[in-house]
Amino acid sequence: MSENHVIDLIAAYALNILEADEAQQVASHLAACSSCATELQSYLRVVEQLPLAAPDANPPAHLKACLMSQLPKKQNFTAAEKPAPMHIAPEKRPWWQTLLQALPTLSPAWNLASAVLILVLSASNLFLWQRIKQLDHPSSRHFITVDLQGSPSIPSAAGVLVMDEQGHAGTLVVDGLPVLDNSKTYQLWLIRDGARTSGGVFSVDSLGYGSLWITSQIPLTRYDSFGVTIEPAGGSPGPTGEKVLGGEL
Repeated sequence: MSENHVIDLIAAYALNILEADEAQQVASHLAACSSCATELQSYLRVVEQLPLAAPDANPPAHLKACLMSQLPKKQNFTAAEKPAPMHIAPEKRPWWQTLLQALPTLSPAWNLASAVLILVLSASNLFLWQRIKQLDHPSSRHFITVDLQGSPSIPSAAGVLVMDEQGHAGTLVVDGLPVLDNSKTYQLWLIRDGARTSGGVFSVDSLGYGSLWITSQIPLTRYDSFGVTIEPAGGSPGPTGEKVLGGEL
């Protein structure tokens, strides 16, 4: 059940306007799918605020009489004459049609709030559905990642290098590295058969976070491993300082 997401029904479930069988389907799915259950909580918070958009109002005195006049007239039958009740399955309609049909009977404030809610939930539904479809059905364009581990002197440091499938370009993201003074910089090395090529220099912010856009004359996928060292400002033609990060492809 959790593989067949019910994204298009969650908004209506939050508004409690689903048919009984659809509501049961969603409830069963939510019990097994944490991502959809989390999304439902977001919708419920929006729904909780919806009543606040309508001003307090007392119904007009003639409303009850008007409603009663619309009810069918009661007919008196004997026990033998009383017709058997007819069970006609109601026509199943999309939840949004049910909600739109009710809008004309609501106050202007309710109309506006409901319309906004429909737009917000629909946009959120579409966005989440696209994200889940990307997870369930990966696109033809893949990415290769290389994890970089901190050295014994900085074990809390970490990094990840992300490149496209052909290795034409990549991005290095690091975290947990100490801030260097102006005379030093971090330098990435692209390693192949023991030879090291500079991948660029970078710095980190006060939280130890930094990034570097990487280009190379040969595809990055042809390198065996990657490392980061501390070098003089501007970089070095070859590694001379302490190695702080490293990882293999």
